Amino acid sequence: MPYLTLVAKQDHLEKAAVTRDPVKAVAEFVWNALDADALNVSVSYNTNPMGGIQSIEIIDDGSGIPPDKADSEFKKLGGSWKKAITKTAKFQRPVHGKEGRGRLRFFSLAENARWISHFDVPDIGRQMQTLEIKASDLEKCFVSDPSISNSRNTGTKLVLDNLRGTFDNLTSVASNAQFGSAFAPYLMQFPDIILTYNGQRIDPKSNVAHERDYEFDSITVGDRSVGDLKLRVIEWHSGTGERKIHFGGEAGITLGSQPANVVAPDFDFSAYAYSSYFQELANANLLELDDLTEPLFKATIEAVRDKLTDHFRRRQSDRTKGLIDQLKIEGAYPYDGEPTNEIERREREVFDIATHTVSSYSKDFKRAETSLKKTILTLIREALRHNPESLTNILHEVVKLPKARQDELSGLMQRTELGNIIAASSLIADRLVTIEILKGIVFNPKYRETVRERGELDALIKDNTWMFGENFHITLPEAGLTKIMNRVSEERSRRPAKGSVRKPDGKIGRVDCFLGRAIPHANPDKREFLLIELKRPSLKVSRKEFDQVEEYSKAIRLQPDFAHTDTSWTFILVSGEIDDNMMDRVTQDNRPAGLWIDKNNQKVWVRTWAEIIRECEGRLRFIKDKLNLEVSDDEINRRINDLRKKIVKDENYEDASEG
Repeated sequence: MPYLTLVAKQDHLEKAAVTRDPVKAVAEFVWNALDADALNVSVSYNTNPMGGIQSIEIIDDGSGIPPDKADSEFKKLGGSWKKAITKTAKFQRPVHGKEGRGRLRFFSLAENARWISHFDVPDIGRQMQTLEIKASDLEKCFVSDPSISNSRNTGTKLVLDNLRGTFDNLTSVASNAQFGSAFAPYLMQFPDIILTYNGQRIDPKSNVAHERDYEFDSITVGDRSVGDLKLRVIEWHSGTGERKIHFGGEAGITLGSQPANVVAPDFDFSAYAYSSYFQELANANLLELDDLTEPLFKATIEAVRDKLTDHFRRRQSDRTKGLIDQLKIEGAYPYDGEPTNEIERREREVFDIATHTVSSYSKDFKRAETSLKKTILTLIREALRHNPESLTNILHEVVKLPKARQDELSGLMQRTELGNIIAASSLIADRLVTIEILKGIVFNPKYRETVRERGELDALIKDNTWMFGENFHITLPEAGLTKIMNRVSEERSRRPAKGSVRKPDGKIGRVDCFLGRAIPHANPDKREFLLIELKRPSLKVSRKEFDQVEEYSKAIRLQPDFAHTDTSWTFILVSGEIDDNMMDRVTQDNRPAGLWIDKNNQKVWVRTWAEIIRECEGRLRFIKDKLNLEVSDDEINRRINDLRKKIVKDENYEDASEG
């Protein structure tokens, strides 16, 4: 029988045979050798005088390809003999191939593939046979007649020649590493196997720095699920090429791979995910697709990547412990005590990773004085806490960290959305502290009777306009508006009109405390302003204060700077209480409570500190409970004292009196 003819036709066979990865194509033939119970397998590249690869040889000492196996393996695609068994005949090792496609992988490498096989036949002895397939005619396989073999061992020599391209990269260090990582778990599971690639033995066990296994809960998408997913993570002492997730049907077997796409600064690793589901995909030739969008696969690989991210965050944290302990001893570590909640714990985790990276790659940081180290680390902490996006700039401008490491740390923040979590949690925590401080100022008799509008209150409010509504969260100071407010205030205080103020010595005092802020608007021709008049918490506002704010708002709006322009105004009068006689102005039908004047370009609100605090607490209560944040009395007192220290002390300044 000189020829075995495949049932499938050339076009279908080409689709089944093609692979874009030459290392993977070579690996397929090694798996075939291991499925044949080989203990020794070598891959070698024969070069021409110019150093280019002209042929590939893969030699093994397996059981060979006897006529009955040749007939079943080379005569049809699919229905491989391996489908009926799960273990090899002699050594009971797991079988890799199931569909019989492996032998056709040569199509991606060479025009011609020739198997010279030595095998034992019962009652006859050792024989040899040659099988040959040409890329131009995949439907046919030439088979020689069996003859007596003089070989000392059974096995197969595969020769791929007349290469279809330049594959010089197959001899590179990267290809060696890629090849080794694909077979690493199998070789570690069966250490008696000797696998040689381009003259070098693949010895993964000596290169293992750390390894860990993980199991998963069932992953379900629609009516399909993966319930047997397992993961092995192997970290290497030296590089293994591109970081990949290798997919296998069972432990040790590699059926396909994809880039890991996880952030793991300073780690060389390979990940091995095992499930019968991956065997199904391999049987359908789907693991060849880098952009496979099958929903269950997407969910499964996402779970694997999440587990890898968690693994390397913990591993990086383990690595940093010695460094962090030393920084604590030096006094350079910018945190005190243990984390008080989950958000702070995760923040410190990322901080420690960044610190380890900085220390590893910055000689200047290592040599720096303790005070400078603490300054740099404090900058990193504040960036994580308040503005994670600025972390990259700090690492670049201050630490001079290599861009690759900057990108890895930025990727860590993006991958886990930890930057958003930390920033949002920090924002909420700061707001909760601010509210507690305001409550102390407004309700605590210690401060209520002595607090000044032009002191603690305006220092607190000017940076926290969000208290009056999220639409005011991004208000900004504007110098021009401030000058106009000052001008109007001075004009009012000089006129003998109601609301003007004179001190006991006859000097004119500035009327109240107005805070003006600009609201960014998408339309550059549109201007919006927020103006807040602060009254001390002990004051009950009456008709006089209502008239004052109405007069002030009108004076501001009619300034030449704003005449005939598209400008909107929100005025808010805030005090401790509202006189009962004025309640009808702030409780009008068909208006929200507190809205006194509502015109096309003007709204005037009158609010009490208690109302503002209650509304803020309502908005923040749910998140506060989730974060388990508490603010101590000592913290409130410290913050209030800090506010007082921020107030500019002017020898000529005198407290304004209420009119």
